[in-house]
Amino acid sequence: MILERLDECLVLFRRLMCWDLQHMIYVKLSVNNEYSSSISPEIRDKILDWNSVDKKLYDHFYSKLERIISEQDEDFHKEVAMLKKMNADFWRECYSNVLPVYDGNKIGYTLQDTHADNRTCKTLATDDVTQTHIIGLKQFKDTLPPSDILMVRNHMQNLNRFNPAMLKWGDVYKVLDPDNAPKPPNNEL
Repeated sequence: MILERLDECLVLFRRLMCWDLQHMIYVKLSVNNEYSSSISPEIRDKILDWNSVDKKLYDHFYSKLERIISEQDEDFHKEVAMLKKMNADFWRECYSNVLPVYDGNKIGYTLQDTHADNRTCKTLATDDVTQTHIIGLKQFKDTLPPSDILMVRNHMQNLNRFNPAMLKWGDVYKVLDPDNAPKPPNNEL
């Protein structure tokens, strides 16, 4: 996957896996344009020098991806355009506002009032670290010490102040123990 050509990569991957295009919808998180634009040319050159092998690998696979994309038929380019439209439509349907998180380091969202309980909207607005914690909780829920579960809950409650559209602890707890999930108090995130 090459981030600069993410839509094209996702359509190629979709075709390889025979998935529906709707399963390729994504929400941008962890965007940091302010920081990268503030790097001086001298620092940028040092970073490129230190990472010269990585840069060669990137250049090689970027060129390969460009070649693969150029060999695609018209339907491929229509699919890419459709994915972009589906992403834009999904964003308008789910979210009402973009919020900077941690000094512009990430993006948070507010949900449309009509989608406050939409699990898909919440899940796609949840950052990767939280998603990893949730997967770990699901996989190891019977063996995790309560302190680990508490740590994940606190992490989610802290981040939710900055990204109100993400999954809430109550959403996760329902999945972990659906039979015994208490209804969270009104003030719980």
